[in-house]
Amino acid sequence: MFSNEVFKNPVLRRILLHALFWTAWMSRTFYDIVSLYSLQGAFAFSFSYIIAQMPFVYIHLYVLVPKLLNKRKYFLYVPATIALLFIYSYLSYFVLNRIPAEWLPKGLASYIHRIDPNYDILEGFFAFTITYALKYTWLALTTQNKVLALQKENLQLELKALKAQVNPHFLFNTLNNIYALSLQKSEQTPGMLLKLSSMMRYLLYECNAPQVALQKEIRFINDYIELEKIRHDKNVRIGFSLSGNADDSEIAPLLLIPFIENSFKHGVNAQIGKGWVDIHLSTLDKKLSLSVVNSTTENNNGGVHDKGIGLENVKKRLELLYPGKYMLSIEPRDEKFSMNLTIDLNEITL
Repeated sequence: MFSNEVFKNPVLRRILLHALFWTAWMSRTFYDIVSLYSLQGAFAFSFSYIIAQMPFVYIHLYVLVPKLLNKRKYFLYVPATIALLFIYSYLSYFVLNRIPAEWLPKGLASYIHRIDPNYDILEGFFAFTITYALKYTWLALTTQNKVLALQKENLQLELKALKAQVNPHFLFNTLNNIYALSLQKSEQTPGMLLKLSSMMRYLLYECNAPQVALQKEIRFINDYIELEKIRHDKNVRIGFSLSGNADDSEIAPLLLIPFIENSFKHGVNAQIGKGWVDIHLSTLDKKLSLSVVNSTTENNNGGVHDKGIGLENVKKRLELLYPGKYMLSIEPRDEKFSMNLTIDLNEITL
């Protein structure tokens, strides 16, 4: 519980990280003094050492670096840092020579007596360099994490906006179909309403998750195609085949329906009594393949497929959710329009 509170509080976390660094950093000197002289001498030497070194490390990190180095004032930063190193070494020398002789073993007292004021410049240089490297490596990592979190948040918002376009777009087209049947006083209208009700439950209650079971998405597609079959009766040829096994595969919701919807809207529906559409969906080892081929009018040539809200939407969603994990080919021809999509369902961005 304590550790969780520490890491959630940025101030406490910062204090802990600094304390851990100084403990690790000074342990080198402490170990050397204990090995060569005594434990008491190690405590006295290390304490005086850290009193001298710590303030100058922080002056370097929080004054010279941000005010001079980061602002590219190198002609001021270099001499200021050199001066700081000399001042640090002189202070360290001064503090060490103020340790009472009775606190130190004779060997250590003799060593301190022999050193000169410039003895610790190299140690100070290493301390400045290492603390600078650690600080800005940590800043780079935390900044990168914040950027990634922001990118993920923006991605989620964009996906929600894109998916929000799908539902009204699908509903608008399906209601148009039911309206057309109701004008004809068709006995199939109640059946279409029942299927639409089932589909709307799926849209409202199961499509809010980043992924849904592929089996449920296939059932949704099947219901949509059944609605189209009811609407067109036997006037057009509508083929739908499935192969493979969905198993426990999952997929981003409503990702496939725009391709199928457009095959009817711009293909079958544009050719009264003459259109056809063939749809094949297969899954194998979490690889999904969707093939949609439909007839086109002589003037249409399938080109309007690329301009619909649904297809623009799904292209963006594919790029956001499965970057580098999908292949999409669209081929408009004189008499037919074909679309092939393959997706690796093993991995999704969100």
